[in-house]
Formats: sequence, structure tokens, C-alpha cells
Amino acid sequence: MKTTLFLITVGLATLHAADPAKPAFWSAAQTREAVKKLPAKVNPERHLATERFMDSAFIAYRDGNGEAELHEKQADLIFFHEGQGVVLVGGKMMEGRSTAPEEQRGKGIEGGVRYPVAAGDTLYIPPDTVHQFVVEPGQHFTATVVKFTPKP
Repeated sequence: MKTTLFLITVGLATLHAADPAKPAFWSAAQTREAVKKLPAKVNPERHLATERFMDSAFIAYRDGNGEAELHEKQADLIFFHEGQGVVLVGGKMMEGRSTAPEEQRGKGIEGGVRYPVAAGDTLYIPPDTVHQFVVEPGQHFTATVVKFTPKP
């Protein structure tokens, strides 16, 4: 089941952004090839590489800590595929700033709940909830992130 979910979610990221009005399919081989290329694409300042397959869904490879982030109206559903890390959720954003409409970033989080994450884990982060990805030196993780606006 975990392998099937991995191939379905990761497979969508391998070629190009899909037209949301049309069905799309990518093979497991194409998926593996795209995931293998992510470490070479890491932005060293953000410790992050992504491969977007739809406007609101992408594969993320992270090899270091991210900034604290908050999406006022969008939720994140995250499927972790390989590696390990921690996601801090909740608490108070430190030195927050607006980076886009309804989006904030900050230096870190005071308080919050620590969720250790590894391959096979899934994490839901509701809208308007501060969160931060923490990755120890020498570690990394790969995950599919789906952003959506939940219905009330």
C-alpha cells in the first residue's frame, strides 16, 4: 500500500506541470528518475528542491531546516516517502513577515508540537497554522505536498 501511494503521488511530479483540466499519468520509472534529480536542484539557502506537478501539488526534497510558514487559507497534506525529520506545528511565529498574499514566513516557532516524520507518515496541517520543517545535518526527506482550501 505504501509503495502504491508513493508511486501515485510521486509519479505525478516527473515530467511537467499537468493541465488541471486533463487527466495525467507518469510511469514509476519516470517518477524515480525525477526524484533522483532533486538533490542536485537544492537551493542551498532554503535547503529545498521541488518538482511541481499541479498548481497546488509538488514533490519536495529537503536537506535542512526550513523557515516557519503559515498559509492563511490553504491546508497542507504531506505524504513522507523517504528520509526523516521533524515538523513543528502550532505555537508562535518568530519575526514573521508577509511573503505573498495570505502567506507568511518567519525565523522559527516558539512552542508548538513536534511531529517526528519518516517514510510512510502522513501529516495534515490546517489553514492558518504555523509550521516549520526541521532536518538534522546530514539527513533529508522527500515528500509529496498537496495544498488545498478545505470546505467549512
